[in-house]
Amino acid sequence: MNNNAMEFLDVPVLFGRFLILNGILMERDIVEAVRVQKDLNASPLFRVVEKGLLSLEDVKRARAYQWEKMTTFCQAIDALKILPFDDCNALLKSANQQHIPLGEILVKQGKITLQELANALEQHRKHQSRQRTEIVGCNH
Repeated sequence: MNNNAMEFLDVPVLFGRFLILNGILMERDIVEAVRVQKDLNASPLFRVVEKGLLSLEDVKRARAYQWEKMTTFCQAIDALKILPFDDCNALLKSANQQHIPLGEILVKQGKITLQELANALEQHRKHQSRQRTEIVGCNH
């Protein structure tokens, strides 16, 4: 794609958008992968239950307590003596950081090879770096 055509775009350009604009993938490929990503990266509570760190019953009790007392999930977990507050926060933070990157999904779906992904990520990184440099240069 013509780099001049990208001058008007928002900075930073999201990776999926970058793939489309550079003709690496079609929009429908990105849309499908993003839908899968959203489903797989569901609520951290699902991941905590899925990993067996809390039971579904613990989550149900805590959610009921939350609604009754209007507290946070971790306040409820602590009040119900399921886990200490700080442990709950650490657990949710960890679960929230465990997401599946778009590129991994695209590779597993066969939309792009691992080498093509690595090349696209490098191109994207360079584009973002170049855009940041141009913006900083314009502000002086």
